[in-house]
Amino acid sequence: MDYSPTISGRLYEMPSEQSLQKLQNLIQLIAEADTDNFFELAKLAGLSPVEDFSGADLKWVDLRSAQLVRANFINTNLAGANLINANLEEARLIGAYLMAAVLTGAKLDYANLVNANLTEANLVSATLQNADLTRANLTKADLSHADLRRANMTAVVLEGASLGEATLNHTNLRRADLNSADLSGASLYGADLSNCDLRWADLSETNLTGVTVVRALFGENPGLSRESELYLRQRGAIFSV
Repeated sequence: MDYSPTISGRLYEMPSEQSLQKLQNLIQLIAEADTDNFFELAKLAGLSPVEDFSGADLKWVDLRSAQLVRANFINTNLAGANLINANLEEARLIGAYLMAAVLTGAKLDYANLVNANLTEANLVSATLQNADLTRANLTKADLSHADLRRANMTAVVLEGASLGEATLNHTNLRRADLNSADLSGASLYGADLSNCDLRWADLSETNLTGVTVVRALFGENPGLSRESELYLRQRGAIFSV
């Protein structure tokens, strides 16, 4: 076996001619593949998205309609990725970078998105039931018509986000930043909004039945009726002057 010394004097195994030939064949196979779809190329390379892409740089990758159940994308760069209608149920996206990613219609039920960056991501009509989005950054993200029932969104940042017609029934939004968010037509039935910042949030036709709003901060809310304001005050909400 051939070895090559390093500057420190340690020896490392040199790749054999056989392994080099195997690598060259793989590169040639991918170069000649009649597809630019990342998922298909990964299969050609014998890689599994479920196991092999933690920490990878996959920005702008095309994963439309891909089956990525329980995939490992921890700390992966998926900025601008096309994940339209992708199945990411139970996927591990902890710390993933998904800025401006397109997740329209994607399935993210039970996915782990703790500390993920989804700034300006498109999540229109996505399903995130029971997903964990603790401390995720969704600034200016579009979650219109998204299904977030029973999701854990503790301390999530949703400043300027669009949640029009979204379903957030029984969702945990404690300490969330919803400043200037659009919640028009959204359902927050039974949601926990304790200690949230909801100043300047659009609450036009928003269902606030049964919400927990202890120490939640409201003020200058378009569409909020006087009746709804009194209801929220009675439940512990604070209205800024």
